[in-house]
Amino acid sequence: MKLTVSKLTPEYHAAYDAFLRASEGALFFASLEYRKLLKDFLGAKAEDHYFLAVDEDGEIKGVLPSFVTTIAGFGPIANSLPFYGSNGGVITRAGDRQVIAVLLNHFYEFTVNIGCSSSTVVASPFEVHLDVYETSLNPTYKDSRIGQFTPLPIADRASEEVVMSALHHKTRNMVRKAFKQGINVTDDIWDGAVNFLCDTHAENMAVIGGRAKPARFFRAIDSAFKYGKDYKLYTAWLDGAPVAALLLFYFNGFVEYFTPVIVARYRSSQPMSLLIFNAMTDAVANGYKWWNWGGTWHTQDGVYQFKRSWGAVDKPYYYYIRIGDENVLRRDKEALQKDAPYFYVAPFDKLVRI
Repeated sequence: MKLTVSKLTPEYHAAYDAFLRASEGALFFASLEYRKLLKDFLGAKAEDHYFLAVDEDGEIKGVLPSFVTTIAGFGPIANSLPFYGSNGGVITRAGDRQVIAVLLNHFYEFTVNIGCSSSTVVASPFEVHLDVYETSLNPTYKDSRIGQFTPLPIADRASEEVVMSALHHKTRNMVRKAFKQGINVTDDIWDGAVNFLCDTHAENMAVIGGRAKPARFFRAIDSAFKYGKDYKLYTAWLDGAPVAALLLFYFNGFVEYFTPVIVARYRSSQPMSLLIFNAMTDAVANGYKWWNWGGTWHTQDGVYQFKRSWGAVDKPYYYYIRIGDENVLRRDKEALQKDAPYFYVAPFDKLVRI
């Protein structure tokens, strides 16, 4: 099969979208909607390069999404994909090794030709041809996360029963506790919902010393996605006040557990457990196949066990990092996060202490 590689252009948008939705395991990170969100959010600081492998008949056989940004004084930084560990890599319908190799080789040559100081491909948790990634990308370093997914059952009876029966007994007790506390759940966008999500997320991340997603990212979601179809915000209420919220995205049979937030003083009432239970029940009723909890660091044992209690199974995934200019390793962590805040540049433990 003869393949040519070209960039995604508007005339390919419909075919690109259809290709993704026919590709088992394609996550929403590769979608046109997420691309628009990243373009709007990253602005002029980054440029998208979505590559298509096309056969002689003009049919798409594989895709590889990526963005490129720059750091002053260094060459470009390329990620497939940027922004908090978004999975990129090659998507094919049949996991065709030839297509994967063609696109990864093209990405490698592209990053060399533009003089990248660093380039990273974050492979899909469903990728099985990892040897092709190793051979084609010739990575300087490899990093990893634990992808955790709950396979959602087919609802042959009430979906609440189906979901509850799949949970660890301690998780079932947490859901029941929230019910008894009088917490109720809604899934509409109420006045002030986005402010509550942004502010509570920032507070939650500050407590654990994490980096919060900026408010302007959340405010840009509505311009790229349709509420109720592409995403939902579930909110838990107690005595008429919001106490927790959960932002989810929906794509290609997957539910993406994107941003959970909780008012700290209500944590013991288990509102998040009830939010997840309600959202998971709705997902089962609507025929979704997978609940994607996202990546977990190997050091996050508590987070890992929490997801496991909801029936999650492990699907490790890998970061393939090629350093084109070793001087970039002489930047400290804070400088890299400031200069390329939403891009992966290098493992922090590989930075050279000066």
